[in-house]
Amino acid sequence: MSIKNNVQLKLPVIAQKGRLNDKLVQLICAPLFWILAISAIIRYVYYSVLLNTIAVDSASYLNFHANILLGETDGRRTPVYPYFIKLINLFGSQSLIDHIVTAQILISFLSIILFYKIVRTFFKSRIMIFVASISYGAMLPIINFDKMVLTESLSVTFGLIFMYMVINYLQKPAHLKAWLLTLFVFIAIMLRPSFIYLLPLVIVFWGLRLLIFKKDRSMCLSGLAASVVVIFLILGYSVLNKRNNGFNGISQISNGNQMAVIVGANIYMYGNDTEISTAVKYNSELEQKYPGKHVSGINIMQRFDPDRVHIFIVNCIKNRPVAYMQYIGSKLFDLQAVNIFTNYAGHKRSSLAFKIEKAEYSIFYITFNILYFFILLDLILIIIVWIKNRQTPWFNMVLWLLICGQMTIAILGGYSEYQRLILAIIPALLIASFSYIDKIYFMVDIKRRSVLV
Repeated sequence: MSIKNNVQLKLPVIAQKGRLNDKLVQLICAPLFWILAISAIIRYVYYSVLLNTIAVDSASYLNFHANILLGETDGRRTPVYPYFIKLINLFGSQSLIDHIVTAQILISFLSIILFYKIVRTFFKSRIMIFVASISYGAMLPIINFDKMVLTESLSVTFGLIFMYMVINYLQKPAHLKAWLLTLFVFIAIMLRPSFIYLLPLVIVFWGLRLLIFKKDRSMCLSGLAASVVVIFLILGYSVLNKRNNGFNGISQISNGNQMAVIVGANIYMYGNDTEISTAVKYNSELEQKYPGKHVSGINIMQRFDPDRVHIFIVNCIKNRPVAYMQYIGSKLFDLQAVNIFTNYAGHKRSSLAFKIEKAEYSIFYITFNILYFFILLDLILIIIVWIKNRQTPWFNMVLWLLICGQMTIAILGGYSEYQRLILAIIPALLIASFSYIDKIYFMVDIKRRSVLV
């Protein structure tokens, strides 16, 4: 007798012995139990070879002192992650880094349940629900950031929360859900400003549904009203930032990133501000004179007012749009053969750590050109399904917009570390890609059953 048959015979017998045993049997038989169990083992082994890691940006989160309740803001960091750290600090300031990492590991592990609930609603095949959930639970490039004192780990979970709220609304629309979904966008932006693309996404979402669904119009209006509230909250935060730090925006980090793009595109002489252009030119010439060496040039961000720098950057782009777009295109081209996955947390110096790291780089290897192809193919298939079924594939469309939105922000707003910048969309990529495998598997399974009958 096989082990499987033996277990199937014994479980009913165990269940008959009492309510507690019956609950135990239900738990053991639940797919989610095995998904969590397998993921926990993989994660435990992987975490055991990683070091709790402090990045260059970690200090700005750890040393955050602004009190938003008193109207205080930090020019570089939005408040959600620093307040998350302060919350962890309430449980003991000693070994704070260890406590932060532990909290992130727990939240990341619980996000597997969110992922499972999303695909269980979206997919048709049980086996694809299981495989996709295990793939997320064992996604080492995501798990790696749980060991980092950076926003990435929470950003992945926030992305999943947003997707879950969308699919939950699509299942059963309600005014409260429309408000909560949209207001959550503001919280996401306050965690990580790159989530700003979610605001136009939800506005488009509510606008399209307002035009298409007459019976849901009042709920769509609630969503649009909540969008207006989010816009005012962002504007209010920007006003506070202007008062406190001289920058009328969410974060001054965007200035630094965009300045690097302007210099890379070689359009820094066209910003209508001779003083800044001269300073940038001096820095560039200094770097060329001493290649590969650390040089102390003019600190543009400290010497000039943040709003002045922002206006300079905007003028550079406005005055040389073609050169700017050519540079953005060159970034996309240069990334073609680069792996979309990376790891940041330090590895221990052990044979197991080296073996796992080697396996990680071998298994998780997908280049950006494959990602470009998938984005294009996904769009084509969404349009085909839309026309063929005369029904909007809402969740597929939201997934596509999530992926494209984060990619756009990363390419336009970043100048390096693109794998880290797009980390939050990896779950969306998993769901989108597995959704097509699920459809193919389901159709093949139906045909196979029809032949057997």
